[in-house]
Amino acid sequence: MKEILPSAIEDYEKIPFQDFTEKAYLNYSMYVILDRALPHIGDGLKPVQRRIVYSMSQLGLLSTAKHKKSARTVGDVLGKFHPHGDSACYEAMVLMAQPFSLRYPLVDGQGNFGDPNDPKSFAAMRYTESKLSRYADIFLQELDQGTTDWVPNFDGTLEEPALLPARLPNLLLNGSTGIAVGMATSIPPHNLREVANALIHLIDNGDTTIEKLCRFIKGPDFPTEAEIITPAQEILDMYRTGAGRIKMRARYHVENSEIIFTALPHHASTEKIYEQIASQMEEKKLPMVSDIRDESDHEDPTRLVIIPKPGRVDLNALTDHLFATTDLEKSFPVNMNMIGANGKPQVKNLLVFLTEWLEFRADTVRKKLNFRLDKIIERLHILDGLLVAFLNIDEVIRIIRVSDHPGKDLIKAFSLSEAQARAILEIRLRQLARLEEIRLKAEKKTWNPKKNPLRKSSRMKPLLKTISKKKSGPMPKRMETKEGLP
Repeated sequence: MKEILPSAIEDYEKIPFQDFTEKAYLNYSMYVILDRALPHIGDGLKPVQRRIVYSMSQLGLLSTAKHKKSARTVGDVLGKFHPHGDSACYEAMVLMAQPFSLRYPLVDGQGNFGDPNDPKSFAAMRYTESKLSRYADIFLQELDQGTTDWVPNFDGTLEEPALLPARLPNLLLNGSTGIAVGMATSIPPHNLREVANALIHLIDNGDTTIEKLCRFIKGPDFPTEAEIITPAQEILDMYRTGAGRIKMRARYHVENSEIIFTALPHHASTEKIYEQIASQMEEKKLPMVSDIRDESDHEDPTRLVIIPKPGRVDLNALTDHLFATTDLEKSFPVNMNMIGANGKPQVKNLLVFLTEWLEFRADTVRKKLNFRLDKIIERLHILDGLLVAFLNIDEVIRIIRVSDHPGKDLIKAFSLSEAQARAILEIRLRQLARLEEIRLKAEKKTWNPKKNPLRKSSRMKPLLKTISKKKSGPMPKRMETKEGLP
């Protein structure tokens, strides 16, 4: 008699509690690390951000379109790709629209999207409107050109891109922060021109060093205009190890013996600094200050005025005290932890990051050119079939008129493929003119690679030595074009 196996539920209940909790916790932690908290090196986005950008593009909310209600976007994202809370999704979209949170916002918001003093004071999604910014075009321009893999959504009814084919290293440009299980990430934003120049240098000089790259990337570039006071050697060490700390100090000037602060550190609040200084004045810790005013408005988003007492007040000593005791000076922790091209989280230094991103970009361009090449080969195949039909037009017409299965008979008579036979059957009568045959021959000539070779680029050759070879072998010669990198 065949032994009856216990059911799945019984097996599940027989697992030791220690093994069950360990496995469940590991599954949860890996989900949080890979699918929620850490960005990918390719497009620099977390899954929710990637789904927001893609969903907005599907809704037609491009940079050239009109704004639409944010609730429309959030509902589309939740219903199709991201089955989580609407408040969390909307907050992620708001952060992508705040110019004081992102160096290059991905969303163009209209309405109350918060302010630097209180980034979470944004209006509800039923009041605000949004669309994609022009910067978001770098993720979408090549999306429909075979540049990315597509995966099923949460219920298997739709497909979504596994990664967006970013044309720039967004993770280094906008930075990212996130807390996972057992690890976190904190990457500062950088200037687009500096990063682009560093990439060009790396392409032209595959054996470059971090010191040479730092000639182009001087340091982080935060959305605010505060000064970075971290020594250059510490910034170099940060880029060399992928971890460190960046100190920022508010900018000020003296006007009529008053200290006026006009730019604050990243994530610093004018209201909080005002409260910190006022609290010290109440506790008699600032006897040299007589008054403090917050004159910030629409024309001057940041204008904090410190009025010293009449007499001999050392303004340098006063500002040094304020920097040491308030948020007029803040530190930004740096931990360049991200999901690499191999799908594993890792802290990467600047050289490894740029090299690996160039590898991602080269693979994207390779996919795009192969996609175009397949389209050209497919079109040449159809043209060959149409030209065969024009050379035997009387026989083709006869077969179509008398045959019950003209497609199969055309394939048998002229050794055609199904695609060629289908194209022949779709020809209209007006396309049987002599000029149409001349046009087809001219079109075939333009697609002939011998007559129209792909342009070669001297810049791609050093890149081939820089990036590691894929399992599929070295990059084909048709990859060597001026289009693409970076």
